[in-house]
Amino acid sequence: MLIVDDHPIVLEGTKNLFQENDDIIVDTESDATHVIQRIKNKPYDIYLIDINMPLENGIHLARNIKAIQSNASIILYTGDDITDYYPLILERKIEGILAKTASKEQILRTVRAIANGEIVLPQNFLDFLDNKFKLQDAKLDIHLNEKEKKILRLIAEGHTNKAIAIELNIPQRTTERYLTQLFSLLNVDSRTDAVNLAERMNLL
Repeated sequence: MLIVDDHPIVLEGTKNLFQENDDIIVDTESDATHVIQRIKNKPYDIYLIDINMPLENGIHLARNIKAIQSNASIILYTGDDITDYYPLILERKIEGILAKTASKEQILRTVRAIANGEIVLPQNFLDFLDNKFKLQDAKLDIHLNEKEKKILRLIAEGHTNKAIAIELNIPQRTTERYLTQLFSLLNVDSRTDAVNLAERMNLL
């Protein structure tokens, strides 16, 4: 396994987690820009990569590794909220994600599982999947007409109800009725929620 992290202390500390485990041979790299050339001569089974590195971020590095070593297993290692990176697992860009606050046992369990072709995921990954599928189902059921799409675009641009009424050349009360119907269709309660949902579902 190759551990890639630009912080020498963190890099050494992470390596030390594996020092009593003879089944895991660990090398380290502090400069992400050296990794690709390095692994052309010596590929690794697993790469444990810090996401936030100044010279090359971990996500970009992971994709470059996969491009030349398709069978490589990638585990991203981050101090950020790991849920932000769940989509990368679904896209098969990475095999695992670990928080830097994870325990030694959790890290070892994850590395060994991935080495055996398994995937260890946090419990809330199921919540992420559930929300994703709900969003996909909702997208299939929502069909906006051109007027509704235009109203959404005007809301996204920050137009008031009065401004929307002027733009559409309709009474303000009619505009408010349209908005109520639109919010009901999208199953949201506010202009902000409507815009956020529309952007996620590519309705704008």
